[in-house]
Amino acid sequence: MRNTLLAAPIALCGLALAAPYAHATLNAPKTINFNGGPLGTLSAQGVVSAAGTWQSNPVTLSGLAAYGTDRHTRLDVTNAEMILQKTTGLVQFFVMAGSYNFPTLGEPILPSSAVPYYYYGAVPEAYITLAPSSNFSVEVGKLPTLMGGEYTWSWMNQNIERGLLWNSENAVSRGAQVNFSTGPVTASLSFNDGYYSGHYNVLTGLFSYALNKTSTASVFFYHHFGSTAINDTNVNHFYATPQNLDNSDIYNLLYTTKIGALTVSPYLQYIYAPSSAKLGAGYTHSDHAFGAALLANYHFTPMWSTAARAEYETSTGNPTGTLVGANGGTTNNNLLGYGPGAKAWSFTITPTFQDKGFFTRVEFSYVHLTNSTSGAAFGAAGSAPNQVRGMIETGLTF
Repeated sequence: MRNTLLAAPIALCGLALAAPYAHATLNAPKTINFNGGPLGTLSAQGVVSAAGTWQSNPVTLSGLAAYGTDRHTRLDVTNAEMILQKTTGLVQFFVMAGSYNFPTLGEPILPSSAVPYYYYGAVPEAYITLAPSSNFSVEVGKLPTLMGGEYTWSWMNQNIERGLLWNSENAVSRGAQVNFSTGPVTASLSFNDGYYSGHYNVLTGLFSYALNKTSTASVFFYHHFGSTAINDTNVNHFYATPQNLDNSDIYNLLYTTKIGALTVSPYLQYIYAPSSAKLGAGYTHSDHAFGAALLANYHFTPMWSTAARAEYETSTGNPTGTLVGANGGTTNNNLLGYGPGAKAWSFTITPTFQDKGFFTRVEFSYVHLTNSTSGAAFGAAGSAPNQVRGMIETGLTF
């Protein structure tokens, strides 16, 4: 992933609190319940998968000299995770541990051996839940994000790769969250450290309304209080925490509907990034980014399905602005990672076969850039406007 962006991800991973607008293609892992002694009944689940990738115009893995450049071809693990949770009683918990990866459109694919170290560690999510009633709970710990229309982990999404809009969203935050539901309304409010910054000055919220049995509308907000300077000498922060996005205000509008075997999920994203008043020297203008995505999934049979995704995003700023500063700051905000004022669109299609816990899926994706800054696009020189990928992922949920 490029160090001028590195918004790592959307991820509502708590299986009991899955977002109502996101529809995974793959079957959920089979729950294995067992007696946990004084803890009561516990549940265990697991996922193992690997993917082979071919891509055009690979780019340099900035800041990861030990891994050289991204490659035209790669074979690597995408998921090797175990989940342990307690979903009953007043005190509950969720723990995910293992290895993972974030294949993302328009971004280099890091080797899986490096991803936990440079992001969220071997335990990317872990939180305790107090649930005094069936419609109210409080969570504290390493929480999945409330943001966006796609999850962090590939087995929870309808496509192998996460999308362009997902790459401007956070994935894991440390903090506290309150959840409430009544009738068709569900709401979550969280006070946390945003893009895993270690600074607790972000308020996020997700409000959803079930219009009927098959359609749900949701609104999300992300508001940053004050200013957070990211320490780029900390490699983990360097890749997990983009300073301009962490200090921004972000909004999502999401809708999902199911019509027979077809599920359609459009969503909109708006980002307001402040000027140097919050971000410091180098960010001389306030800027904006707007994105739109349409996700669709059609089940031909219980075993065969095809998912598709189309996206467009645009940002303000001067495309000729010079990238300056160790933190990737520019004379304008580089919100999309391809330089200030950049625009991008993408298309992804993913035919999928699954039989109980076994799955195999093939993916084709295309990304095209316009107004990108020289050196910030695709290819070794950062000047190619296009990137094509083909992927095959296979694995087991158990």
